[in-house]
Amino acid sequence: MELEFKVQRAGLKGEWKTVCRNGSENYAREIYLKQLELYSIGRFRLLDPTDKVLAEGTAKPLFSRN
Repeated sequence: MELEFKVQRAGLKGEWKTVCRNGSENYAREIYLKQLELYSIGRFRLLDPTDKVLAEGTAKPLFSRN
């Protein structure tokens, strides 16, 4: 089994859905940061291959960005 980093998004009911799986931490981190920029609502997290949370953040509302 190949080790994979995961990017997940929290659903409306609080369950996490995987939106990206990749063997490269750098690629997964890039996708995580893009998700935070692209979405105006939602929670996102980056997980390592052992499902340890490496980063977690909340998207900013569109009109609160500078």
